[in-house]
Amino acid sequence: MELGETESAASLALNPLPDSAGARWLVSGDGKGIDFSKAGDKPLLTLRCVLAAGVKPQLALIRHAQSAPRAKALFAVLGNGITSRLKLDAKLAREGWRWEGLYPADAPELDAFTGQRDIEATLPGAGTLLIQGSALPREFIAWCRRNGEKQPAPDAVTSPSPTPPSSKG
Repeated sequence: MELGETESAASLALNPLPDSAGARWLVSGDGKGIDFSKAGDKPLLTLRCVLAAGVKPQLALIRHAQSAPRAKALFAVLGNGITSRLKLDAKLAREGWRWEGLYPADAPELDAFTGQRDIEATLPGAGTLLIQGSALPREFIAWCRRNGEKQPAPDAVTSPSPTPPSSKG
């Protein structure tokens, strides 16, 4: 067995190839993130909005796959006419080392998630997630970019303010 084959076998032992068939985006319990998972299973991928006073909104991307301590990788996301290579680092979490990255919410690389078309997201050694097109990531990222504020109602944006009644009398 060659060295490359040994590394691949070790990666597969850590991360069996993901089966994303039937998985979909769901809003997390606290409403500050969305998880791509099958009903009742642990998430395969999480997008989480990080809001803090005085700081521009950020989006945390978590690929729930085991990693070696202090490892680094490029997460290739192809979707909606955009190819992004997102830098992820190994971070220690409750379940062990996993892949995480933190980006400004308005980072153009995140636009790969914001269309209606299917997405392919590949992490070396952890396989490819096939993500069916959905409006939820686009709505969630837009919400995060607005600093967690609701979108104004369409009439509030396009209608002129009512004129106060005249005080002449």
